[in-house]
Amino acid sequence: MNIRLGYRLLRDHRVPIRAKLMALGIGAACIGALEVLELPLEGVLAAILPLIGITGDIAFDGAEAIVGPVIIATMVLQYLVPPSLVQQIRAEEERQRGF
Repeated sequence: MNIRLGYRLLRDHRVPIRAKLMALGIGAACIGALEVLELPLEGVLAAILPLIGITGDIAFDGAEAIVGPVIIATMVLQYLVPPSLVQQIRAEEERQRGF
């Protein structure tokens, strides 16, 4: 899984919007499942440390909800895009880097 290539695919205009939305949807579903699994621990932390626990939880969950799907989408997108387009974009990236 090449995260740099996935981010490049996410930004490229030649990649179909449907593939991008599918990758972001998969990322959002993964983060949603992770949030459900975190609920019991978050409840305990909020009870033990009321002010710090709740404030930190809101800040962390907000960042996780925004950044998490994008990171997962960059890892998954290269498998949702046609291989010929992935090879073309990979070759362009290598040419720019000078390899």
